[in-house]
Formats: sequence, C-alpha cells, structure tokens
Amino acid sequence: MLSAEQNDRLTHTGPGTPMGAVMRRYWQPFALVEELPDERPVRDIRVLGEDLVVFRDDRGRYGALARHCAHRAGDLAYGRCEDGGLRCPYHGWLYAVDGRCLEQPAEPAGSTYHQRIRQPAYPCVARNGIVYGYMGGGEAPALPGFDWFDAPASHSFAFKALQRANWLQAVEGEIDPAHLSYLHRYLDDDAEGDGSYGFRQFLAAADESDVSVTAILREVTNPRLEIERTDFGVRIFALRDRGDVTYVRVTNYLFPHTAVVAIGDWTLVQVHVPIDDASNWRYDVFYDFRAPIDAAALRAEKLKTYEVPGYAPKRNMENRYGFSAAEQSAGTYAGVGYDFNIHDTMILEGQGAIQDRSRENLAYTDMAIIAARKMLTEALDGAIPLPMTEAAEARLDHLVSIDAIAPAGAWRRAWVAKQIERRARSVWAGGIAPARLRALLES
Repeated sequence: MLSAEQNDRLTHTGPGTPMGAVMRRYWQPFALVEELPDERPVRDIRVLGEDLVVFRDDRGRYGALARHCAHRAGDLAYGRCEDGGLRCPYHGWLYAVDGRCLEQPAEPAGSTYHQRIRQPAYPCVARNGIVYGYMGGGEAPALPGFDWFDAPASHSFAFKALQRANWLQAVEGEIDPAHLSYLHRYLDDDAEGDGSYGFRQFLAAADESDVSVTAILREVTNPRLEIERTDFGVRIFALRDRGDVTYVRVTNYLFPHTAVVAIGDWTLVQVHVPIDDASNWRYDVFYDFRAPIDAAALRAEKLKTYEVPGYAPKRNMENRYGFSAAEQSAGTYAGVGYDFNIHDTMILEGQGAIQDRSRENLAYTDMAIIAARKMLTEALDGAIPLPMTEAAEARLDHLVSIDAIAPAGAWRRAWVAKQIERRARSVWAGGIAPARLRALLES
C-alpha cells in the first residue's frame, strides 16, 4: 500500500506537480485527427490540467495554444482559423501555431506591439489518426521508434474514450493479467459472437489449436506470472497451463502511462492521458503487421458503445453501466455487457476518482503494478533518465505483444518464434534480421 502523500505524488499531474513534470517530458495524444475536420479544424481540450486549443492552420500545420487569449482572455475555442493562424473572436488577435502574435488589427496602424506578445504554445505532430503534443518546454524530442507510428493507415485504427477516473488506476488495470479470468469472463463460448469486432480477434485467437481462449481464461483462473524490467518499462508474461498446452500472453507496461497488449494477431496500444487528476482519455491504437484492418467495421462497433462527439460511454455510472442480473447469471461475469472496455471503465470508475491506495492489500498478481510504481517513483526522484527513448532512430523492436498457445514447457521459445514469424510476414514493418530480433527478445 501507499501513504496518502505517496499516492498524491504518483497520481497528480497538473502544472507544478512532480508527476506532471515527468509526464511533460513525453509526447501526449492531444486529439484524434477526426476531431479537426476541414470545415473547422479547431478543438478545445484539457490535458494534464491545462486548458488548450488544438488546431490545424490553412497550411496544414498543427499547433496547440493556451485556450484564453493573451489580450483579455477571449476564448480561442471559438476563434477563426484563417490567415495562417487562429484569430481570437474578441478583438481579432491572430496567433500562429508556435504562439507568435501575427496581427492585432484593432491597434493603431504601424503598431509593433504584436511582436512583443507570445501566446503559450506547444508543438504538435499527427501520426496514424492522432495529434500528439509536447508540453515539456525547449526543443521537442523526436517521436520514439514505435511500430504504430510506422503503420500505414490501411493497417491501423485509432479511437479514444472518456474515463472518469485517475490515469494511474486505468494503467494499472491494463497491466493486471489475472483479471481477464474474472472481469472479462464470458460464461460460455457461444457468447463470443456478442463481443466487439476488435475483441473477437482476441477471443478467437487459438492459433492452430482447437483450444478456446475463452475456455482457458474461464478454467485457469490463477496464471503464473513473470515480469522483466526493460528499457521501455516492464514486460509481463501471464502463463495459463491447461494439460499439454500453455496459453502465453505477453503484455507491456510502456512508461509512463501506456499499455501494449495483444488482441490475437493485432496489437493494441492504450495510452491513458490525464485530462485532470479525476479523469483520463484512453487512446486506442490498433495495428496489424500482415493484413489491413477494417477501420469502418471497427469504428462502427465503437459507435455502438460510445457517443460521438464526446467519446463518452453509453453505459456509464449514471445508468449503472446497463447492469443486468440475468446477464450476470448466464452471460458475462460482470453483467455489464460484452465489451471489455466497459468492464474496465466500470471497475476503475468504481474505485473512485483517485483510488485510495492506503487501503489496498497487494498480492502475487500485482507484481507488474508494483514494478510500474517503482519506476514512476524512481522517475520522480530523478533516479532514471527521461525520456527513456531519445531519438526516432532508437527502434523498439523488442516492444511486442503476444497472444499464443504453446506446447507445455515450450512457451519461452514459442512467444519469440511467433513474433519472428509475424514480422517475417509483415507487409509494411521495417526489416530486421530474425537473428537480431531473436537476440533482442531473448536478452
């Protein structure tokens, strides 16, 4: 357990907080590209407790500005995107993506006052359907060498969802492998068809075996866990033994607030961006090395679960997440529908806006959570370098997620072999020699 003071240090990310300073050293998702349509590419956002406006100017450049104009706090969320920047609706002050004031049309002719005005601004870049911003000050670092930044649009899909709880409990839920057997349990295999498009990829992933993953999760409720600390965070192995086979699930904690998990042959990246201390955006990035992703079908499934605009879940705390006692008896363990994301949202919001960790009692299944908290605490104390990946050329080919069924006793060879085979069949990922990849994964 943590003391109240320790919990505050880990969970609070607003301006001037220690964890806020750590977070600001990393690129943060600011908005989905779809939130900035051509007819009005302007969106007000709140990130790490700061109110901003993200926009795309008429030259296609992305930027983020403090929401209130430097003149008299006019709301730039209602500004006009024109003339190379964003113009305040109050007196027409015009700001470039870098915060320079380009015009003050109500000032006397010849005035140079605008040259002395600078609106707080953050650099932005778009990748794979998401606009990322850097809030750390100084020159922004290059984006890290993650596979999902390289994935073509045909092989990736991005979405987001509102969660009314602190970012840390959301991350900790993602790196807890044991809860799959309970919170996400379908009570019979026939229920698989009612899951979302994305999660059916996971539930159907039995490789060449006839063993149902759903059945394994249901029957083997106490996985063996192993963790490895890496340069990107923590690699987590969840092993469920069933007779002569072992279900191997490799999940990753990507420092400081991301989980990288397997959805069958897909990879799912889940970034939990603090809106403020009591809420977060979960940004989902799905990608596949081999086959195109049916983004239209996946988005249609998401729209069954989430309201757009707003990206809030239709099942929420106000309607008790659609809880059904009948479903809990015969359909799902949790009784709140078949979508895994709603299960997770229900649990983490039920912990309170900020979980009181002074009352918890950690157990064997929490080893990855303990390791992640240790890394975060070391970062707060200045004991590890930040950011952990400095340059785009620093590839992270060893950051992989795996969902596989292996012969009993051979799981270590099997998860490595599956990733090597997956990369060999890739139609877009940069080439890496199998021997080099094996060495990376086994080191």
